Amino acid sequence: MYSVLKSADSVASTESFFLKGKLAMTDRGCTAVKKQIARCAAVAMVSAAVTAGCLGSGAGLKTSPRPGAATPADYRTTPLFPVTLTDDAGHRVTVRTQPHRIASVTEGTDEILSALVPKKDVVLVTTQATNPTYSNVVRWAKGIPAIAQADAERIVAAKPDLALLASYTTPGVLSQVKQAGIPAYEFGDFNSIADVEHNIVVVGKLVGQPERARAVVADMEAKLARLQAAAKRHKPLTVLDYSSYGYVAGKGTTVNDIIVRAGARNAAAAVNGWQKVTDEQVVKMNPDVIIDSSDDKGFVAKLMNNPALSTVSAIRNHRVYLIKSADLSSVSQYIVNAVRDLERVLYPGVKLPS
Repeated sequence: MYSVLKSADSVASTESFFLKGKLAMTDRGCTAVKKQIARCAAVAMVSAAVTAGCLGSGAGLKTSPRPGAATPADYRTTPLFPVTLTDDAGHRVTVRTQPHRIASVTEGTDEILSALVPKKDVVLVTTQATNPTYSNVVRWAKGIPAIAQADAERIVAAKPDLALLASYTTPGVLSQVKQAGIPAYEFGDFNSIADVEHNIVVVGKLVGQPERARAVVADMEAKLARLQAAAKRHKPLTVLDYSSYGYVAGKGTTVNDIIVRAGARNAAAAVNGWQKVTDEQVVKMNPDVIIDSSDDKGFVAKLMNNPALSTVSAIRNHRVYLIKSADLSSVSQYIVNAVRDLERVLYPGVKLPS
């Protein structure tokens, strides 16, 4: 599921399955569900200018801090704790002191944390953090204890001083974590790059790195601006994100935002969220380009050989592309990479900003 922090809560209900564009679950035990959840469901190396301006580190800074290489000296001296925020479930969460034992139970927060805190301050991540198909922080996450499902006993046993969870995590798990006296922030659904950026800022406040978080967001926006400038030189194409089982990404999804930021138009803009469509509807949409995630190669082959779709422009002109799954499903700073990946296939041969 795009558009939402990918959670380790293994909810396999039909309702969660159709939340493509919502919090993507990291438990992918079944191959068919795995494909959908991964889809339904850099670290920003902050440039010197952005880092100097946002972190206040002064003139003469030549390089950005390596993700995960922060040290205690990087933290602000201005008191930032206690901090109280209202999470996406409507609960007030208070973190009294700077956390140094953070449990991340969503893949999105795995990736966000990699840009904000020292690796030693993270005591738990999701198993998807070390899965190169879906993660952009495999090297960083290596060696950190991992959890496949939102298991209260595992979370509590890690003795975290902050837990980052999904708002639809099983209530029993949440209550046990909170009863153990652990501050637990629940992230809810979000459906745009702006929402991703908001969550980065929230995590920054929770871990005592608000300025670093703002620097990551500023770096994202700077990169997006350069990509959008490059796209404006070309005629907008219509793009359809189409996946296994016939689902398309409509408005109100991060994929819609990715398409628009890449200078294109979403062929499924009239659709709300993630919806299943028929071959006839795809023919009517007639997209110039069709995209799918890189872990769904078999479906692309079926599309190309489906006679019912032979008149679709993207099929007729062989413009069906696979986009790296870890980027297209990202709900962290790495979502910017998906915009770049899409522009590469939309405008072949054009030099794009790195």
